[in-house]
Amino acid sequence: MPHSDHDRNGVGFYKMTEEQFYNSLNLIEEGDYKKLEALRNRFESWSTAWRNLPEKQKQLFNPEEEWEKMAGLSIKLVLRESSAYPPLLKEISHPPFGVYFLGSLPQKEDVILAIVGTRKATSDGRELAKKFASELAQSGVIVISGLALGIDAAAHEGCVQGGRRTVAVLGSGLDYFYPRTNARLAEKILSQKGTIISEYPLGSPPLPYRFLERNRIISGLARGVLVIEAPERSGALVTAGFAVEQNREVFVVPGPATHPNFAGSHKLIRAGAELVTKPGEILETLGLASKTTESRIKAAETVEEKKILEVLKDFSVPVTIDRIIELTDLGASEANQVLTFLIIKNIVKETDGGYTIN
Repeated sequence: MPHSDHDRNGVGFYKMTEEQFYNSLNLIEEGDYKKLEALRNRFESWSTAWRNLPEKQKQLFNPEEEWEKMAGLSIKLVLRESSAYPPLLKEISHPPFGVYFLGSLPQKEDVILAIVGTRKATSDGRELAKKFASELAQSGVIVISGLALGIDAAAHEGCVQGGRRTVAVLGSGLDYFYPRTNARLAEKILSQKGTIISEYPLGSPPLPYRFLERNRIISGLARGVLVIEAPERSGALVTAGFAVEQNREVFVVPGPATHPNFAGSHKLIRAGAELVTKPGEILETLGLASKTTESRIKAAETVEEKKILEVLKDFSVPVTIDRIIELTDLGASEANQVLTFLIIKNIVKETDGGYTIN
């Protein structure tokens, strides 16, 4: 509705926050980073930029009313200058001037890993994304992805199915979950204390170029990026490219030599990305493997569980049931029962060669 720099009581907008002014400017500029950058370079603050806008533009949006719309949807906004802004994101080229979010933002101490890949994933690829996400999440890693179909959705599902937190970054406003078929998944993410993030204001549609722009945020918030099934032309390759520019780790799961879904993946491996086949290899590169093992041992609920975990910790290869019985002095029946409980709790896994800490 039409308004000036004063509200109905004549108090004015001068007591409003920078966040409120930024949000309205972002709406006017339709989330265009370059236009926002031009304003920020020209004016010392977002409030100053607003006051210097032509009256015709200021008629488009009322900062207070737009802010109330966000509050009604429980959407928060943090600006780049704030101490609450994710520190890793500040390090990247062209970090967002502001980040809108549902839930709570990751903290400085959180270890975040991105999992990305093709929307047209194979069933094996989706299962692999779920498995990696689930096991990494169980080890304390927060998985981030883009809520897209295929690998992205599978990664988020692997986390929420295990009751773990995950982060989704959108290429649209937070009032528009895309694709619509993943709206329920978004709700599950939030129910598990996860987070949904965007640099775009309310009402921003999911335009193709915005998905490419958001990829720098996915990699920017993470310590590394895991690529699962990336064809030769894939948004996942863009995310991996951003990761390299941002000095992040890049991990790739290899696939059949002639499968088109792995053409881009294999190209990344040839370029120097780390080939991985299990979550433990990623944890090792990130320096989390030993911490994870120790935390699992501390989480042991019985003396018998601790005995078995202490044995498995000392071996880099799977340990047979006979060797476990020999080293723990547990009976065969008791050892098997304890191992079964540890497998159910996803602390230990059984392989063809024996048992190992997950």
